[in-house]
Amino acid sequence: DLRNEIDIRLSRVQDIKYEPRLLAEDDSRLLQLETQGCYNYLYRMKALDAIRTSEIPFHTEGRYPKSLIGKNFCAYLLELRNSSTSFKGIRKALIDTLLDGYESARYGTGVFGKLEYLQYQDALNELA
Repeated sequence: DLRNEIDIRLSRVQDIKYEPRLLAEDDSRLLQLETQGCYNYLYRMKALDAIRTSEIPFHTEGRYPKSLIGKNFCAYLLELRNSSTSFKGIRKALIDTLLDGYESARYGTGVFGKLEYLQYQDALNELA
């Protein structure tokens, strides 16, 4: 019974159509960034929210709906990296930096602090 319940719940993950903002503009946890300490989780959340506020038009082409930001953003970046026609001016190293930063922020187990966030944000701004 437990195995069936787990399978049912895991199959529901495929039906998720919305990724909420992780940090609101006025979130009180952002004040913790002003103090010394290890707040890697806040920088991770800021990095994931930065995709939504960036000027990158990855969802305007219709192939990538706005609702699934992370999954579609990675697919968009992979398409940019592998395409050779319409985006020749974009360096593959920049796209690799964004992909690595996203993977590190979302799934990584290592340090993702202020320095990593700023590098990721700079690459995001450069692509925009």
